[in-house]
Amino acid sequence: MRKIFLACPYSHADRVVVEHRFQLCNSVAAKIARSGSVVFSQVSMSHPINAYLGDLDKASIGKLWAPIDAVFMDAMTEIIVIDEPGWKESSGVQREIEIFKNRGLPANLWSEVSHEFGD
Repeated sequence: MRKIFLACPYSHADRVVVEHRFQLCNSVAAKIARSGSVVFSQVSMSHPINAYLGDLDKASIGKLWAPIDAVFMDAMTEIIVIDEPGWKESSGVQREIEIFKNRGLPANLWSEVSHEFGD
């Protein structure tokens, strides 16, 4: 069984873009789950909770989520990155890719593997 950490760029100045990214993560995570694989979508989990962290700035929110993400990354055996615009520029996504690569685990782009999940 595949155990997938799903990554996607998240932060953006435009709230519409952030909401689109959240919805896209949910859609992709659903496809992966339907395939019988285990999936953890960090954006799907954190986005609703972030609404209750309005007193924190972006850096503080990142520091809050980093150790939580680490627990889930340790449990997963591959990362799939939703390669929407901004993924290459996202420091969070790049950090997550490096963590998996440093462990010798696969790092794939959704556009290259989506067909494996019925797309």
